[in-house]
Amino acid sequence: MTPNILSRSPRKGGHGKGRMVLFSLAAIFAMLLSACGGGNASNSGTKTTTLNILASPNGNFKASNFNPFIDPNNGAMYGAQGMIYETLIYMNRYDGTVTDMLASDHKIADDASSVTFTIRKGVKWNDGQAFSADDVTFTLNLLKQYPALDQQGFWTNIIKDVTNPDSNTVKVDFKSPNSIALWNFSQLYIIPKHTWSSVSDPTTYTNDKPVGTGPYTLKSFGPQAYTLQKNTTYWQSGLPKIDQLRYLATSDNTAAQLKISKGEIDWAGVGWDPKYDASFTQVDPQHYHHWFPGNNTVMLYLNLTHAPFNDLKVRQAISLAINRDDIHAKAALYADPANPTAVLPSHKAFLSSDYQNVKFSPDAAKAESLLKEAGYTKGSDGIYQKNGKKISFQMIVPSGWADWEATLAVISDNLKAIGIDAKPNSLATPDVYTAALNKGDYDAAISWTDKGPSPYFTFVDLLRSDKTWGNGKVIAGGSTNWEHWQDTATDKLLNQYLASADPNVQKQAIQGIEKTMVDQLPVIPLDYNVGWFEYTTKNAVGWPDQSNPYAYGSPFDAPDNENIVLHLSPANS
Repeated sequence: MTPNILSRSPRKGGHGKGRMVLFSLAAIFAMLLSACGGGNASNSGTKTTTLNILASPNGNFKASNFNPFIDPNNGAMYGAQGMIYETLIYMNRYDGTVTDMLASDHKIADDASSVTFTIRKGVKWNDGQAFSADDVTFTLNLLKQYPALDQQGFWTNIIKDVTNPDSNTVKVDFKSPNSIALWNFSQLYIIPKHTWSSVSDPTTYTNDKPVGTGPYTLKSFGPQAYTLQKNTTYWQSGLPKIDQLRYLATSDNTAAQLKISKGEIDWAGVGWDPKYDASFTQVDPQHYHHWFPGNNTVMLYLNLTHAPFNDLKVRQAISLAINRDDIHAKAALYADPANPTAVLPSHKAFLSSDYQNVKFSPDAAKAESLLKEAGYTKGSDGIYQKNGKKISFQMIVPSGWADWEATLAVISDNLKAIGIDAKPNSLATPDVYTAALNKGDYDAAISWTDKGPSPYFTFVDLLRSDKTWGNGKVIAGGSTNWEHWQDTATDKLLNQYLASADPNVQKQAIQGIEKTMVDQLPVIPLDYNVGWFEYTTKNAVGWPDQSNPYAYGSPFDAPDNENIVLHLSPANS
């Protein structure tokens, strides 16, 4: 019998930032009382369990696009990744554990120079054809032929060669030792050679009749809803247990909140305001739940090529002035203050003993003392200056990102209290904001960091020297080292982690970078950006939560979404 690779475990968790909105809680409460669930009875008398899903409030669905290489933010449908198309392995971002999926086994070479996958036998595409190693090599070679599809940068940064030692094995040789490559492979969705080999341009292919190995197939599509139905020949015996997934369109966050509060949604990933709890979790705490785990660290980025941010004492003064508890209380109500290392709570095993219990504490007196040590004197207007130049700058954020706009308002007040003039500046669109970060055309900004199964994934994009901009130009693929940190010692530690599969060597490298974060403040950690996840147990049980964090809960997170549905069972079944 085929093993249930991601079946239920015992009980014991894009940016996609939501926008907070307000509406009448009394009206919502009245509507909630008349709400109905997502399950429905079929004509045969057996119950068909359908989950209503709201992945992201982006308006009506424009096209039946199930190309797994296209991000849903760029027009593809949620569920193509994970529900229909699967990966060779699944990696839990909380602890880095790996579960074999389309591969029945995997092995990283001792010197981290290659990975070998044993391809699972007995798997079929949903059109009945057999899945094979040829499909895997075809998928990888397609990414080489069409670099626009290679979102993981396999052929740019990782892969030297792909071979088939035998008909059931795929070996991937790396350009250089790469201990983190499994994370990239956990994001690689395998497609069938027999249907995609005739596609003339896979970069624009909408794939409206998707053929995958996953637990669901496409049943119907419309601009306001589309439905995935159970793949009755799925390779994991007895799974999935949920019959249908119905993805709903909503115009904006207000409409999304309304649907959730009316009980129309079983599973959502929408920005949440605790004021809505009066009509949701507080009305029926047995069935209505949310869980908002931190999945990356929000930073105050300071452009280190601009004075006075190139002065460590000024950076230290700014950090000491910021009251992160005020941010938590007034702006980011579900975002807990960050550890000074920026390491996530889920990755606390990497924390040096020096930083296990360290917290940021505001100290205005110490902040002003540091400014004076740096040669600044306070002017008649209360603002510190040196050589006639005030410490005055703008902090950018996209207009309408209410929680981050509120965060900058708190920071502005905190800095003004110690004699620094820092003005929030809400830019017209996210594109303008991103362009400014990518080019280094800014003084200060609030933004996120990248996520992954260990702190390395945050630190490499945040701190590696070759991931920054230069001379006002965007680097290939866009920069991630927005603050322009250039430090050979940091690069050496990142290389140490990458080149070794030894957990002790990796931990040593991470702890070296933690010291740099605390002592040098290349960026200023603020709080943990949360993953939005609202759900109900009226129609399905087995969801991840803080006591059983087997996956991130947001329905837009893939392939975590597949892992979740394979854990779910109909309620009262």
